[in-house]
Amino acid sequence: GERNFDGEPTISVAGTFTCTLKFKVKDCDPNTGEPEADEGYDDEYVLEDVDVVVADHVQRVVKSNFASSWEELGDEHELNDTFALPSMKTLADAVKQISQFMGMQPCERSDRVPDSKLSHTLLLAGVYRGGHDVLVRASLVADEGVKMKLAVRSSDPVVSQVIASAVG
Repeated sequence: GERNFDGEPTISVAGTFTCTLKFKVKDCDPNTGEPEADEGYDDEYVLEDVDVVVADHVQRVVKSNFASSWEELGDEHELNDTFALPSMKTLADAVKQISQFMGMQPCERSDRVPDSKLSHTLLLAGVYRGGHDVLVRASLVADEGVKMKLAVRSSDPVVSQVIASAVG
């Protein structure tokens, strides 16, 4: 399988599942609605694919004092990365999309971006499946799309890695 820069196996929590409904067709008596005695035959129907994304593994939580929660979680499992997001045209756009990709709750009204601002910090909080707290601080700058300096803290190093991968 794939490996990260430390040689550890990468953890993928996102994917697409193809779905097929398989069933047995039997003739029914039109008067009683009861199936007739014959064995019937197998049939199938292809359903829409099901996409599972990182956000499906996260529960949004409100943190009233983000800075205090950030310090409390500590930097033992902090991941930092920088992204260029050319498809995001405005800071408000970026804030909305990043919150959705990660499935996390904007804190301290950081989901509101004043129109004239050229930079903004988005604060996000959530609980990853298994009960792991996770916090994100995304420093955004409007520059040929949006540039983002991302910091992710969690109580588990794998969770930090998964959340950071949601944007990439």
